[in-house]
Amino acid sequence: MEKRSNLNISLFAGLLLLIMATSCTKDFLQKPKGGAVTVDTIFHTKDQARFAVARMYSWCVRSYLPQGSTDLARPEILTDALYIITPGYDWTNAGINAPSFKKGNMGANSNVDYGWGAGRDAAVTGGAFGWHYKGIRQANLVLKNIDMVVDADQGWKDDVKGQAIFCRALQHYELFRHYGGIPILPNALAGDGNINIRRSSVQSVVDSVVKWCDQAAGLLPVTRPSSDYGMITRLAALALKSRILLYAASPLYNTPDNLKSVISAARFGDQRDTVLCYPGYDKERWKKAYEAAWDVIQNASAAGVGIYNTGKAQTDIGTDNYAGLGDYEAVWNVYANKELILVSTRNQNGDDWGENLTAWGKFLSSKVGAWEWGAKNNMPIEFMQLYEKRDGTKFTLPSSGNDLPVDIRNFNLDPRFYQTVAYDGMFFRSASGGKYGTIPFYKAGDGFPEGALSKSDVGPDGYALDVYKFVARVDNGNWNHFAWPVFRLAEFYLSYAEALNEYNNGPNTDAYKYLNEIRSRAGMPDKSGLDYQGFQAAVQNERTIELAYEGHRYNDLLRWLKAHTVLNTELRGIATTARKGADGSLKRSWTIVPFMTQVFPVKYYYLPFVSSEVSKKYLGDGVSWNGQNPGW
Repeated sequence: MEKRSNLNISLFAGLLLLIMATSCTKDFLQKPKGGAVTVDTIFHTKDQARFAVARMYSWCVRSYLPQGSTDLARPEILTDALYIITPGYDWTNAGINAPSFKKGNMGANSNVDYGWGAGRDAAVTGGAFGWHYKGIRQANLVLKNIDMVVDADQGWKDDVKGQAIFCRALQHYELFRHYGGIPILPNALAGDGNINIRRSSVQSVVDSVVKWCDQAAGLLPVTRPSSDYGMITRLAALALKSRILLYAASPLYNTPDNLKSVISAARFGDQRDTVLCYPGYDKERWKKAYEAAWDVIQNASAAGVGIYNTGKAQTDIGTDNYAGLGDYEAVWNVYANKELILVSTRNQNGDDWGENLTAWGKFLSSKVGAWEWGAKNNMPIEFMQLYEKRDGTKFTLPSSGNDLPVDIRNFNLDPRFYQTVAYDGMFFRSASGGKYGTIPFYKAGDGFPEGALSKSDVGPDGYALDVYKFVARVDNGNWNHFAWPVFRLAEFYLSYAEALNEYNNGPNTDAYKYLNEIRSRAGMPDKSGLDYQGFQAAVQNERTIELAYEGHRYNDLLRWLKAHTVLNTELRGIATTARKGADGSLKRSWTIVPFMTQVFPVKYYYLPFVSSEVSKKYLGDGVSWNGQNPGW
């Protein structure tokens, strides 16, 4: 494996540490009382300006890997893809307010939007809304002042401008995907940080982000040297444009007549709905979506980007090295591989017992990540059954079995399942202490004591499926090869196929080609002979599996208008118990057990604005409407 560059640590993470240490209680670039740090001094030289750029990256290009005491759960905790024992382990996901969300009790000041650095404060105050605007303000400050740098040529300044425009667009997208229409800030806020700008329509927000992406793409380089890995490129701007246009074309915002009744409880039924959706359905939005995805695909090669496909579909059983990884698992294990368009390298900074790696790597992202000490990230069987069998047919889990590791392998599922989930009885190399061995999740039985990984804060549970995607088990258990994929090329293959099917009311040759390229890399058979609805179901399921645990599931269910059905359900799991086999050996008997009943009210389709912002009355018209979303 090629040795990665450390510039992302020495430049961005290192600068970030210094910035945070000197200005953690003040808005960066605001002159402290009696101090000498001003906009003029920060933007005087390239070296000084890089501090402002690093701060912009830290707030705008964030990672959704659990990383510290204020950034806790995987984002999939909000969906059918993840269950963490409640209430016993609620501390692991309280920062995203998942416990109240999953039980249908989310409030305006306990929503599930959390910006970088807001963390547990957001759980108490709903403060993440403002953190997005901190990032936007930082990007606007960089954009406004970068021309003041005296020792940089215009090419360098234009590059930084492109990065700033992209960062501003990215955080407007992040707000849009949670709230719908939001205040648009094309310029830096005043020093007091107050927003005081009315919500804009969905159309205005989407159009603004698209315009900024086009502007950024015109300024950003096609490629960067390896020493600048993690910095924004032209292809990243095209990727963001593609993603927001796909969202904008989807039923939540571009609602067909036959789905309006589904979402009516989350709409006003009057002119205010422009902040929630387009006034009417327009099929041409799907054309814009597939054209934007095609732009990403067409420009990928020039950017050195391509699908990571060596022809190895399956991970070798018991592997603990890169060579044994299947291509799907290698995509997030092989640092700086060619499929990644933009990543957040934030977790690159820190040591084994620092704030970053301890929290996200060893404790919160899985049980096997920290062995006895970890919090198990259980996969519900409702999500497990979305994986097809290896022959492409639907899989339904039997109600029980006598030997889980044997049964799991005999199910012969999509190879991506085995590269995502650690199960009881699987060989696994732990990142804690270099341990090797089979995973002991089972409860006590037939004279066998409970397995070491069955124990938890609430006693033995026997839960047998633990998500290990983004958990170190190769390279001697080194966590440092992980970077959060903000964009990777596979997403846009699937976006292109989805949008083509929607626009043409059925799949064409290209739609099949790009869907099946992703399936082929995974070792799955091609899809063929499907009508519009059959292909829609196939591409949506493919997206769910391919992008699992990368932060897409929540918003995909929202934009498809499927969250109120998929997330109003009982989540169940597999539990194992030790049993003595005929030869006296340990067998893992298993059965299906209940986890919890998840609740998703229709009003959840749009998050509520925090009460402290709504009370200022700038979000709405200031007279008859305070700007809050319906139902809140």
